[in-house]
Amino acid sequence: MSRITDNDIQKYKNIMKKQLEERYIKPDQVTQPLFIVQNIITYDDWTEDVIYIPYVSTNIDKIYKSGYLKGLPNGLITFMQALCSHVDKDGFAFPSVDRLAEMTGLGRSTILSYIKAFANNPINGKVLFYKQTIKRGKAQYDLNMYFVPNCIVAFTDIDDLKTDEEKLQLLQQEYNETNIFKMPDITDEYFNDEVSKLK
Repeated sequence: MSRITDNDIQKYKNIMKKQLEERYIKPDQVTQPLFIVQNIITYDDWTEDVIYIPYVSTNIDKIYKSGYLKGLPNGLITFMQALCSHVDKDGFAFPSVDRLAEMTGLGRSTILSYIKAFANNPINGKVLFYKQTIKRGKAQYDLNMYFVPNCIVAFTDIDDLKTDEEKLQLLQQEYNETNIFKMPDITDEYFNDEVSKLK
């Protein structure tokens, strides 16, 4: 089974964009989102990997007060928040059913029923999310791609969230760690020889 590369992902996105046609909206063009994802960018000091920590907020006013999801399962919002936490800058997400079940605490069968019932189907005139299965060929697993049209995504470096005081404390800590004064070992012969030369 071969690994999915960034080029593969881009190719699959282009396939889905073509099928969506005018229904494809870039996240930065969404004016009244149902979901907002704030990705905090941090870094692993050991591996130097970039880590994205998503925070998803839901436009409760738009969803509940308008009656948009009236009569629909309560777990649907939880499912959508988990799906949106995977949305990239182009509005696409690729989580597995198992990953969505793990994140939401909903059963695998519930996740599958939500996907079957709500993917590509309008609710009160709006589609919550689109789904397309990419067939990858023999001995390859199929890839489920999702596009969430009412979701905006933002990225913020974790350092940008720090106050000036926190930044100053961090600089002082880094300075102290690199400029540590070591007490000389008075039992060291070399040290004692150097001291006796000064006398």
